[in-house]
Amino acid sequence: MSTDHLPPQEPARMLELLWGTTEPPTRGPKPGLSVAKIVETAVRIADEEGLAAVSMRRVAEELGFTTMSLYRYVSSKDDLLELMQDAAAVPSPDIDFDAVPDHWRDAAKWWASNNLVMFRRHPWFMDIPLSGPPMGPNQVRWMERFLRALEPTGLSPGEKMGILTLISTYALSAGRLEHSLTQAASKTGVEPDAWDPLYGEMLAKVIDPVEFPALTEVLQSGIFSGPADSPPDEIAFGLEVILDGVEALIARRRGESTAPSPP
Repeated sequence: MSTDHLPPQEPARMLELLWGTTEPPTRGPKPGLSVAKIVETAVRIADEEGLAAVSMRRVAEELGFTTMSLYRYVSSKDDLLELMQDAAAVPSPDIDFDAVPDHWRDAAKWWASNNLVMFRRHPWFMDIPLSGPPMGPNQVRWMERFLRALEPTGLSPGEKMGILTLISTYALSAGRLEHSLTQAASKTGVEPDAWDPLYGEMLAKVIDPVEFPALTEVLQSGIFSGPADSPPDEIAFGLEVILDGVEALIARRRGESTAPSPP
């Protein structure tokens, strides 16, 4: 059998672990230990104390087993982190995939918004470096739901995956920014929502209108000064701009498909 199209060994092994298709260990502890229990415990530790508190030894102690017992189920901490990321993507009880809005644009907002909810619930998710595209069952289910919403658009499969990646990356970036500002509040003494007026006041003290005329115009407009003139919700505004671009792409593709053929 040719091996030309077989996946590399490491991604293939990780895929089996994420989907639970590997054979359970035949030696060592059986009834009280499983991959699911190990991951559940690791997620709880990370939620309560942060990702730095998660180690194979700590998880083993919480479960009442030796560290070597865990290694029979999860071969490394890197594997555990991959499993934790997919576990974090389990939809919360209030999320109903059957209730996703029908229109692709509303579905995209729903999808991005619920990704941000997941990041807020499990902020450590954003601390784990990405090692490849999502392969776990929970993350794949999220992908499936968004791709389904894009079906009526007439876009090609490649374009649909590109849009999925774009919005996923945007939500992750927005989540990281929000989390970073929240974490920094203990150091700066400024809560994320309090930055706008303070930022405007501070910049106004040092900005030279001759050197920075465009920024001066923004500051003088008063958008940082209060609720009436405050800038839009940056996350929602950015997503709307992205979706405007997607809508333009859809319109262009539909125009191409209905355009008369040249004589």
